Amino acid sequence: MADGSPAAVRSELHAQGFAVLRNVVPTAEMARIAAAYDRAFASATAPDRKTSSSGGDTRLAHFVGRGAEFDDLYMLEPVLAACADAIGPDFKLSSFLGRTVLPGAAAQPLHVDVRPEQDAWPLLGFIVMVDEFRADNGATRFVPGSHHAERTEAREGNHRPDSGSHVLACGEPGSVIVYFGSTWHGYSANRSTSPRRALQGAYVPRAGTAAVHWATRMNADALGRLSSAARHVLAID
Repeated sequence: MADGSPAAVRSELHAQGFAVLRNVVPTAEMARIAAAYDRAFASATAPDRKTSSSGGDTRLAHFVGRGAEFDDLYMLEPVLAACADAIGPDFKLSSFLGRTVLPGAAAQPLHVDVRPEQDAWPLLGFIVMVDEFRADNGATRFVPGSHHAERTEAREGNHRPDSGSHVLACGEPGSVIVYFGSTWHGYSANRSTSPRRALQGAYVPRAGTAAVHWATRMNADALGRLSSAARHVLAID
C-alpha cells in the first residue's frame, strides 16, 4: 500500500500495476457521498442502471452530473498526479460509474479494461471505496505485475486466466485504488451479508476514444458547477 507520496505511488503502480491510496477522501465526506450514492441508485432506471448477467453486481453509469457530492471524486489530486505520470499531461475522463457488489456474488472473472492495440491505451482506472474493501465482501483482486505481460504477449479478448496468483486491494472508506487498465483484475467473492459499494472510472489519452461524451450527459446546473480544470479533464472545452 503506497504511502501517498507521488514517488511511492509511481513506484508501486509501475511495479505492481496498482496502488492503494489510503484515506484520500475524509471520513465525514464519505458519509455524505454514501447517502448520495444510495439516492442515485434508488431513483435510477435502465439503461443507466443494470445488473450484470451473473447477477453479482449492479452498476449505475454516468456519475458526472448526478450530484455535487460526486464532483470532486474525478478531480482528486493524487489520482490526477498518477494520471499525468502514467498517461502524460494530455488525458481526459473516459468513464465514471457506481458499482455495488451484491451479497453472495461469486468472484468476477479476471479481465483487462484495455489492450495495447486500442487507442484508449494507456488507461488509468480508479476506484473510490464507499464501503470498506475487505477479504470477505468483494474487494477488488489484482494479479501483480500482469500489466507487463500485456505489452509482450499477444492476446485476444479481454478475459484472462485465473491462476490464483492475485492479491486483494483492501482499505477503509475514502481510500482509492489507482491501476493500469491492462492489469488483470476483477472483484472477489462477496461472502458477507452486506453489499459492497464503490465509485469507479478511468482516464485515457486525450486523443483516445472515451466511453462517454460528457457534454451530452449533463444538464445546465451540472455544467454551471464545473471549474475550468474540471471542464478540461472532461474534455468539454
